[in-house]
Amino acid sequence: MQLIETNVHSGEGTTTVEFVGEGGEKVSVCMAANDVQEDAAITRAKEIMVQLTAFDTDPAQQGDIDDETINEEAAEDTGFTSEARS
Repeated sequence: MQLIETNVHSGEGTTTVEFVGEGGEKVSVCMAANDVQEDAAITRAKEIMVQLTAFDTDPAQQGDIDDETINEEAAEDTGFTSEARS
């Protein structure tokens, strides 16, 4: 996913960070927090996604990728950069 935009939305007790990709893909992370600075929310959302990827041990969810490959990729690069925000 080529990231083109990052949006942060705060609501009733939650903050949602939405990562928007070039092809219209969207990945959202909803956190139980509000009144969080935008940069801090983006950083935390990235951490949550890396942890989710690195520590998912359910073989049914992995397809052809094994745990070792997932952990190596997560350790090397988070794969996310914030370039444009709205």
